[in-house]
Amino acid sequence: MDAFQYELTSETAINLRYEYGGEYFTFNLFRDDSGWVLHPFDGMLLRNQAMCTLVAQELFKHKPFQVMLAKEGILFTDIRSTVNLDNVSAPVAARNEREPRGNPADDLMEFVQRHSIEEVIDYECKLVGSRISFYQEILQRMFMDNLGPSDPEFQKIQDIVRIYEQSLERLTDLNGPNLDAGSRGRF
Repeated sequence: MDAFQYELTSETAINLRYEYGGEYFTFNLFRDDSGWVLHPFDGMLLRNQAMCTLVAQELFKHKPFQVMLAKEGILFTDIRSTVNLDNVSAPVAARNEREPRGNPADDLMEFVQRHSIEEVIDYECKLVGSRISFYQEILQRMFMDNLGPSDPEFQKIQDIVRIYEQSLERLTDLNGPNLDAGSRGRF
């Protein structure tokens, strides 16, 4: 078995397995509103922050991990961690989730000043589109496991997909035809 393995579970989530000291450790790398988040899944790492820091430091130095990030278009500076990795010497912008993050009102105003309403709607459309893909993948896997439209859980997942598709249609309609992108104003 390789020292590093990964599985793309969706457009916004990657499961990682990394061998350190003869043991395999599992991490989840997922995207949220502020970038990519690295989260350890093993109890040993969650209980022992020093051990988690050591494993994460080595993971970031591991060339196959770096290649995977490059293939997936993920920048080191876009990654933060749910554990404190302040001592990481690799060029990673990891930070503790509990760090103070500035004034949320300032962040909101900066966001408003930097984005037009059309850009916000486009961003939301992409998010909803990724959710549609995620649930369609679940449906496909359920179907491969011989679950179909007669299964109540399958029906609920189908309903989720329909709701997201309707939301995407309504969001897209908000922007309407974009005939003059040069006249976009800030909202």
